[in-house]
Amino acid sequence: MEKNTKVIGFNQLKEGMVIAKNVEQNGSILLKKDISVTQQIIEKIKKLYVIGNVEIYCENTAAKSSEIELKKETQYKKIENEFNEISLALRKTFRQLINNNEEALNEVREFSRKIQNEIQPGSLVIKNIVLYGSGTDSIYRHGVNVAALSALIGKWTGLEKAKLNLLVYSAILHDFGKTKIARELLMKEVGLTQNEFNTIKTHAQKGYMVIKELSFLDKAVSYGVLMHHERLDGSGYPLGLKGEAIHPFAKIIAIADVFDAINSDRGYKKKRLPFEALQIVKNESLGKLDYEYVKIFLEHVIDYYTGEEVLLNTNEKCKIIQMNVNNLEKPLILKGEEFIDLEKEKKLYIKEILL
Repeated sequence: MEKNTKVIGFNQLKEGMVIAKNVEQNGSILLKKDISVTQQIIEKIKKLYVIGNVEIYCENTAAKSSEIELKKETQYKKIENEFNEISLALRKTFRQLINNNEEALNEVREFSRKIQNEIQPGSLVIKNIVLYGSGTDSIYRHGVNVAALSALIGKWTGLEKAKLNLLVYSAILHDFGKTKIARELLMKEVGLTQNEFNTIKTHAQKGYMVIKELSFLDKAVSYGVLMHHERLDGSGYPLGLKGEAIHPFAKIIAIADVFDAINSDRGYKKKRLPFEALQIVKNESLGKLDYEYVKIFLEHVIDYYTGEEVLLNTNEKCKIIQMNVNNLEKPLILKGEEFIDLEKEKKLYIKEILL
């Protein structure tokens, strides 16, 4: 139990109290740590439980809630600033890598260290990517986002430190080959022709040809670069590999790559609705993305959405109370004093997650 917390019964919950530890039901989070209790939440809990306990903060709850929000905002800005700085520095580093520059590799290692330091709490990294993605920067900021997500997945799957470092190096460098593609093609604001798309698809192999020659780098890093667009059913590129032929680093990077790309504006497409990325990743785990890695990714990520404030297509503000693992785009929400199951309200959907 944390300092300045206490355990009380559900029947002792009062409006304004702040939850100090996640409350789980059947393996999913019902009440998220640091969420402020409302009267509607109390009524919902009473309906779901006959008896039970919950851990809350002892100190002044209004002050505690304000303190938590201020801390989150400060951490959020810190992550955003750090990721932007790394993205800018990567431009110079990528130019140096072409010359097999050991100093550039030392910078990649330092970027990896910084990224791994910034992924706690992971909820702020996830929220950052869901809110903003990597924008139109499909190389540098995208690489940082993918590296952060890959680091989280690597930690969740229990990768040892040495392999986790190599995974993050690979994720940072995964789109290095795009530096060999004409910028006007990468920034094109209308749909790509098949020939143009085929040109862009060469980036995985172009990146691999440079990265594999770096004498100071483990070969596993280059395999992640080469194979991050391969898919388990053989529908990926550049080699059309299947199943176990695809390196584990590439399987992890592929999930992070898809998630960030869907949450980002590109010249030729707009970012999708906030929960579409989760659903698409889940759908692609059936034959394309690695099922076990996706399962671990989703099990952790959906917890971060609980308690978040969102905007409906009706422009009404609501709060997510519980995610629906069977329909990720349709969670249980609280609108004013009313609980709404979006799975039953076909005309309503979440169009935006609010900061």
